[in-house]
Amino acid sequence: MSQRMRVVWMVGVFMLVLLAGWRIVGLMRTEALAEQDPPAALRWRPDAPAALQVLAERQLAAGDLEAAAATARRILAQSPLHGPAFRILAEVAERHDDPAQAERLYQIAARRAPRDAVSRLWLARHALQRGQFDEALQQLDRLLRFSPQRAAVVFPALIQMATQPAFADALARQLAHDPPWRGSLLAALQRPASGNPEAAGRVLEALQAQGGLQPEEYARWLDALLAQGRWGEAYARWASRVPKPDGRLPLLYNGDFAMPPTNVGFDWRIQRVPGVLLDFVPVAGARGQAAYFSFLDRRIPEAGLSHPLLLAPGHYQITLKARATALRSELGLQWQLVCADPAGVLARSDPLDGNFGWTRFVLDVEVPATGCPGQWLRLVNPVPNGAAQRLSGELWVTDVTVRPGLNAH
Repeated sequence: MSQRMRVVWMVGVFMLVLLAGWRIVGLMRTEALAEQDPPAALRWRPDAPAALQVLAERQLAAGDLEAAAATARRILAQSPLHGPAFRILAEVAERHDDPAQAERLYQIAARRAPRDAVSRLWLARHALQRGQFDEALQQLDRLLRFSPQRAAVVFPALIQMATQPAFADALARQLAHDPPWRGSLLAALQRPASGNPEAAGRVLEALQAQGGLQPEEYARWLDALLAQGRWGEAYARWASRVPKPDGRLPLLYNGDFAMPPTNVGFDWRIQRVPGVLLDFVPVAGARGQAAYFSFLDRRIPEAGLSHPLLLAPGHYQITLKARATALRSELGLQWQLVCADPAGVLARSDPLDGNFGWTRFVLDVEVPATGCPGQWLRLVNPVPNGAAQRLSGELWVTDVTVRPGLNAH
């Protein structure tokens, strides 16, 4: 290649690099100016969709509908698939009192720009106004999938509307598809500060009726009702679904451990406690089983076995059978019946300690008329926290029953 040709080639390459660099600078300058100064951005790149979109938004906000529509069409002439431009045209049509055209354009905007929150919210609101709850929730589902942070605004509205049975049913149908926001909404429905017990009940009941309520969600629902002090409602919902081996429910369910404890509702609750091994083993000559505890000589505040009860005001007798081998503790283990509210401990059993064969233990209980909407039966170590809480040995418990006493109401 001659010297002259080499110079021409180098100049050509330089010009191409310069042009490419200038274009990059222009694009960067356009992006930087698009939000702050659209006209300046358009001087760098007259067909920049981002700058034109901001300009159209400002024109719309200023009430210059014709200019906004013209800018939107200018965008579409360059980028026919630009969804936000269709949304500008939709807003112009709405302000011109043409709802049919507005809906058509919003539909196009949502298809072309699935993340466009304004279009999704408009379509959801429009569907709600017509009573098309399923369609509205489909729009909100897409919005929450693309913009999870909008749950802070959407969830309170959903919770409020879910007090209406028809909307609660539709919301349950949407939740049955297991959207990614399902767990967060169910938690918000049941949260004491932000939730709504009526809405939560309707939605969860609808989910349950449709077969879409997961076992863990059902358990959390009942626990939330207990935490809210709504023990009667929790019991009614649990009792309607629980197996009844003898056709009826005793005051204390599954007292012989014939069925594996479920940790749900008004069945036995098992909590893992370090230093305690808990199992359920057969009992000779009995149809049920015994709860078997092995205590590993560690500080143990409670055994990890409890049972919620819904006892009306009155007198009751709680009985159980237990035996122990080398059970050693400072004060012996103790069964306690404790109110869920301020009334506190209602009854304590005699200490369980040392070595003994099958023995019947009895707790006489008087449930007060106030301050005790529900109760917990627990096996605890009554020693205050410290080295004296060490517990070792073995314990078997079975045949736990609650019966009304002579003075029961």
